[in-house]
Amino acid sequence: MQVGSVANDQLVLNHAAQTAARAISLADINPESAQQVAIATVEREIKLREIQVEVKLENESARVELRYERRLAVPVIGQLFRRFSLTSSATMPRQLLSTEN
Repeated sequence: MQVGSVANDQLVLNHAAQTAARAISLADINPESAQQVAIATVEREIKLREIQVEVKLENESARVELRYERRLAVPVIGQLFRRFSLTSSATMPRQLLSTEN
C-alpha cells in the first residue's frame, strides 16, 4: 500500500514539474518571476506540501526541478529509510510570442 502511495507521489511530482516548466516557457518573464510562477503552478497542481522548487530560465529553455522529502511508514524498510527524497525535473523550449509587427 505504501509503495503505491510513493509511486503516486512521484507521478504527481512529474506532472507538476512538466506543467510548471510549460507555464514559464510560454511567458516573457525574468528569472525571479519564473520562480514565483513555478511555485504557484506546483501548489495549484498538487497537494504535496513543502516541495523545493528550483527554476533555470535560459534564452532557449525553461527547466523546473522539484524535490519532495517523503516519510516512509513501512515495517522493516521504514526502519532503514525513514525519509527519502522524490525528485522530478522537466525542461521545455521557450516559446515566446513576439508582439512586434
